[in-house]
Amino acid sequence: MIMLFMPDLLGVRPGHIVEDEGDNSVHYTIIFNSFVWMQLFNEVNCRNLKGEFNVFAGILNNTLFCSILLITSVLQVLIVQFGSVAFHVSDGLELKYWAVSIVLGALSLPVQQIINVLYTAGLEYKGSRMKRRLKREGALSTRHASNSLSSKQE
Repeated sequence: MIMLFMPDLLGVRPGHIVEDEGDNSVHYTIIFNSFVWMQLFNEVNCRNLKGEFNVFAGILNNTLFCSILLITSVLQVLIVQFGSVAFHVSDGLELKYWAVSIVLGALSLPVQQIINVLYTAGLEYKGSRMKRRLKREGALSTRHASNSLSSKQE
């Protein structure tokens, strides 16, 4: 949203103005490029789904995954640099905008690590909460059983 509504931060003209003039927007191309790189880095994150911290473990053992990642990356570069008419993007991006796009995409890696920490903490809290609940319920059922035995004996 910041990239969309604050193009001045990127140092580009707002996309809607450029598009009204009939040109392809550098602004919208940066947003598109950043989104695709976020998706590519998120593919790496999604290899581990249960809170594992090393998302790169064994990545080279899966040749299909590496091939898809490489092909998608190459196609993205070709689309952004040379696909202006076919894909309605600007005529290539400057190196600084490529850096911005890839850095924004790579930020999904530390965000996933934060999610993993929260996930692990949640599991630990859920486990300790379950132990307390079982202990409390066990005490209640033991107390109930001893009360019914004592009433039968009387």
